[in-house]
Amino acid sequence: MTGGQIAALVFAILLLLPGGCFLFVGLAFLDELSGSDVSFVLLMVMIAAVLLVPAGFLFWVAFRRRRHPQPDPPP
Repeated sequence: MTGGQIAALVFAILLLLPGGCFLFVGLAFLDELSGSDVSFVLLMVMIAAVLLVPAGFLFWVAFRRRRHPQPDPPP
């Protein structure tokens, strides 16, 4: 792993915790709220999405394999 991949992994893990918490809280309150308080649930789920989408991208950056250039064939 390169240094950039390690940094991407660290930041992805740091974004995963708050994103998961917002998602859990938003979905936990979904059953308890009435129809007028659905905006609270939508806000929590949107915040979770804003945090989890970059986390997913950073996980992809951390675990992707780079293609190594093929050496030129001998003449």
